[in-house]
Amino acid sequence: MTAAPGHLTPATLVEWALRDDGPGEDGDIARHLADCPGCREQLRRLRRVVTLARAIEAPDLPGPPSRHVWERIERDLRGTGEPDAD
Repeated sequence: MTAAPGHLTPATLVEWALRDDGPGEDGDIARHLADCPGCREQLRRLRRVVTLARAIEAPDLPGPPSRHVWERIERDLRGTGEPDAD
């Protein structure tokens, strides 16, 4: 994807959105952002997405099945008995 003429590329905006240290004074890019409300707004939105994504925590995963469950699975796979009815 390319940027509209005179604007920052999406890749550049994403790189800046992912930065932890803020925009700093990176010359041409910082000047462009200071002067371009469109790119500044896109960067603001991308930073919001990054912030939300970084705040997501992995859900608690269930523990491994109990020994009883594994025994039933093994018995069923061997075909040595009828599955237990619950």
